Amino acid sequence: CQMGEGNGFMRLPSHCELRPVITGWFTEFGALSAHRKPGVQYGEGGHRFAGATYDPAAHYRGARVMEFFVENGLTPVVLRGVSQHQVGLLMRSFDALDADPSVIDRDRAVDLSGIGGFLALTSPRAGDLHRMLKQRGVFTDYRGDVLRFGPAPYLSDTQIVGSMAILGESVRGL
Repeated sequence: CQMGEGNGFMRLPSHCELRPVITGWFTEFGALSAHRKPGVQYGEGGHRFAGATYDPAAHYRGARVMEFFVENGLTPVVLRGVSQHQVGLLMRSFDALDADPSVIDRDRAVDLSGIGGFLALTSPRAGDLHRMLKQRGVFTDYRGDVLRFGPAPYLSDTQIVGSMAILGESVRGL
């Protein structure tokens, strides 16, 4: 996610015949000629999934991010360990709030190893909590009744625990 917009990976088996519904003129780039046929002229292989005018800036950013990761030993194993530590700390700190589950709660049936990079909390007031937290410098996102905390390697344990303390104050202020 730190690589920027436009960086993505897609694996296409050699026998794949899929044709995208929405595409851009770059899908036709390899098939451009003076004898243009009607309709979309899909490129070969993965080119058929190409979009519109290409902006390579994100690829330069992505290359530097990957170099940074190598320079600092940020392997997938290390990053997953940091993520699991931080999400676990969020979970324990949230549980310690002993918040009213009708106001905000989390799914305790999901083990830490089954959680990705976010702690998702459910609340009928998720939007209100999101705004209250933002006013206090805690950045979250929400969709419907789900409020998400997404830690990152540059955050300290103190900041993570502090964000949960601010959540507790915000919940009590509702």
